[in-house]
Amino acid sequence: MKRLMTVAVLCCMLLGAAAAGQAQEKVVLKYMTWVNAQGAEWIQEDFIEPFQELYPHIEVQHEYVPFAEYWRKLMTMYAAGDAPDLMHMSVGYVYDYADRGLLLNLQPYFDRDLDPDNYYAEPMKAARYPSMETGDLYAMPYAFVMSVLHYNKDMFDAAGVAYPTDDWTWDDLLEAAKALTKDFDGDGKIDQWGLYFKPDYYVLDAMIYAFGGRVLSEDLTQVMLDSDEAEAAVQFLVDLMWKHQVSPSPQIYHGLGNMFETGMAAMAIGNMADLDVYRRIDSFDWDVAMVPGGPARKVVRMWPDSIAISSSSKHPEEAWEYVKFMVNYGKIDRYSGERKVPLYRPLAESDEWLEKDRVPDKTVYIRAIQYGHPLDFRPNWGEWSAAREAELEPAFLGQMPVRDALKNAAQAVQAILDDM
Repeated sequence: MKRLMTVAVLCCMLLGAAAAGQAQEKVVLKYMTWVNAQGAEWIQEDFIEPFQELYPHIEVQHEYVPFAEYWRKLMTMYAAGDAPDLMHMSVGYVYDYADRGLLLNLQPYFDRDLDPDNYYAEPMKAARYPSMETGDLYAMPYAFVMSVLHYNKDMFDAAGVAYPTDDWTWDDLLEAAKALTKDFDGDGKIDQWGLYFKPDYYVLDAMIYAFGGRVLSEDLTQVMLDSDEAEAAVQFLVDLMWKHQVSPSPQIYHGLGNMFETGMAAMAIGNMADLDVYRRIDSFDWDVAMVPGGPARKVVRMWPDSIAISSSSKHPEEAWEYVKFMVNYGKIDRYSGERKVPLYRPLAESDEWLEKDRVPDKTVYIRAIQYGHPLDFRPNWGEWSAAREAELEPAFLGQMPVRDALKNAAQAVQAILDDM
């Protein structure tokens, strides 16, 4: 059975690396992240400082830049020939940066040094280029998140509804949501919603694939939104709001915050990274389940946090040593913590990370991995995803037929793809 790195092994590594480092030339690595001040402290203390103890000849100069400024500054540094050696890389940018030759191909390093059986393959697809299925790694994931179904156990119990199971379908969710939607005082206004969701990429893409459709063609050149399968998927979501009235429309939920967290909804489709927020809830009992399956298959939207090496780095081997250290970190760090699944399987499947004595049942995240996929985080995802959501908004506002909104969304996304 695979085991985490022991203290004795770490001590041996420390002594050996320190001795070797005494005779090696000093190397400085520039490392840029987008995390906030506290997150930057955690990265410094949990990753960088222990790494530098192991490799005293390698100095890691860490700079954090707010996400809103991060990508502009990164491109400015590339243009000036001063790109960082190491950088955090979003799944929404891996394809575009690799396509422009800005990232180092990490596949040869991975194949040389790491055992693929120790890492979950599904989230790594987001860092592969040009194909998610067969491409090489151009960034190395170290932790990942997924879309999950949160549910209020107290509301389920009060309504006499059985808790969600792994084999729930969207039809099962609809029937439960009907039973969980309540007008307690009979004034014609819903006091408790069966389901809360926002029609963003957490939900939309996985729903379309679960209904047998696609967002982009396999070669990433054509939009596939104007299809019967995509229409059926989006129509199902719109009907939750307008036909069945078990989920609040944007007009209702706008400005109300997270309606699951505030006890206004019995279920919510969301990000597992909300775990640290939900664990502060003390007004009701809750748990998590997999997102439901569709008519074609079950699809869990899954995406990782990754670290990349610049193709222009003068110290790729030393940078790779840091990447390996971060990926193989043998305990829960404070930056990703318990709210993200470690890519390193021995840690993710350990009692330490699973926290079996705490809510939620985190084994559901492990079971969901087999259904996981990053889906369409490419190319130029940030621009076309926003355009797609803007064009679909009238359908969710009840102002336009779904098919018409999908046609408009397809045209908007295709124009962006054609302009690349």
